[in-house]
Amino acid sequence: MPGMSENQLLALVSLILVLIIVLRGRGRHIAPGKILPYIAIWLAVFAALGLFYSLFGPFGNF
Repeated sequence: MPGMSENQLLALVSLILVLIIVLRGRGRHIAPGKILPYIAIWLAVFAALGLFYSLFGPFGNF
């Protein structure tokens, strides 16, 4: 992967900040030992979406 553009870097930072805010709010409802599987599931979902987009995207050609 060559490098990230400024827009990609800002999007990554904003995604991480939103993830922190969401997880801190949900942290009281999830037992401390059960948070890792949730994180792994969401990372797998986003990785699958990224792979799908890299194989079949962009979708603006309808």
